[in-house]
Amino acid sequence: MYQYGHGGNAAYESGKAHMLDLSANINPLGPPKGVGEAILRSIPDCARYPDSSSRALREKLAAFEGTEPGRIFCGNGASDVIFRLPKAVGARKILVTAPTFSDYERSAGSWGAEVLRYPLPAANGFALDGGFAQMAREERPDLVYVCNPNNPTGALAGAGLLEELLACCRDVGAWVAVDECFLDFAGKAGEHTCKAFLGTYANLVVVKAFTKLFALPGIRLGYAICADEGLIGRLYLHGADWPVSTLAQAAGMAALEGAAAYIGQSVDYVARERGRMERALARLGYTVFPSCANYVFLQSPFPFCLRDALDEEGIRIRLCGNYHGLDGSYCRIAVSTAEDNDRLIGAVGKVTEAFSTR
Repeated sequence: MYQYGHGGNAAYESGKAHMLDLSANINPLGPPKGVGEAILRSIPDCARYPDSSSRALREKLAAFEGTEPGRIFCGNGASDVIFRLPKAVGARKILVTAPTFSDYERSAGSWGAEVLRYPLPAANGFALDGGFAQMAREERPDLVYVCNPNNPTGALAGAGLLEELLACCRDVGAWVAVDECFLDFAGKAGEHTCKAFLGTYANLVVVKAFTKLFALPGIRLGYAICADEGLIGRLYLHGADWPVSTLAQAAGMAALEGAAAYIGQSVDYVARERGRMERALARLGYTVFPSCANYVFLQSPFPFCLRDALDEEGIRIRLCGNYHGLDGSYCRIAVSTAEDNDRLIGAVGKVTEAFSTR
């Protein structure tokens, strides 16, 4: 039986329309200026089918990402790309880390592929290490998923480690999908992206989305970049036509206008607010792991459920017990506006003090 496992659904799950939802990690600056107007202007075009190959959008994305339009596939969010990939590469064995984003395993299950998990130890901050490449060499998977920074931990893998993985996987005939949906929130993202390896490793697929960075989860727009244009073609084949709506294509093109300045503002804001939240939560007794994304990842030392306690305060955070390798003591909290973050810190202090004084 399918069960929704992502965040961002607090109002429906709780029945409280005014619940502060910090369970999904959306850019607190909101969509870039001009996106709303672009969507409104495109409404008359909804009387026609959208461009199934998103040609105008791919032209803009190619300029933004420094690649060629033929190397880009646009889909209905990054998850659409993730679910098409196993079929597009014919994967029967898929390697993931534990913990990591659940849709990698769900995509494997939907296709009947075997899933192998490489555990990331808490003692090492859940950081990726060279053992992952070694496991790929020994197990010879068809497809490897890497989330960078990882979801939900926020841990960032270095470019050298990822190149080692790419070389190893090329030797054994495996594809590597590097999910960089949160990477632009990290400082100096250009030093960590795998895009620089696209020309060298034809087995590399970089996955990105407008969901988190451009605060457009309701639009559903993601994309893949790969030097192998044959794979791009198979991504179209293994899914429905018209993967991106007319409204989403218009929103994406508008979001890319002036994107560099918007991203710079987002990085500065998120880093400042994330640091403030991390320090405050650590002072309250929580173990806070270093994060390079727009969320805080922590472990509670207390026996009460932090998510349930915060629900009573009208705030929903993400409980991480449904991630492989984690239990209910781990939580992920989105970085939001300064006002929302103040409210969160105050509420955590309140429920923690209430437990401590029992």
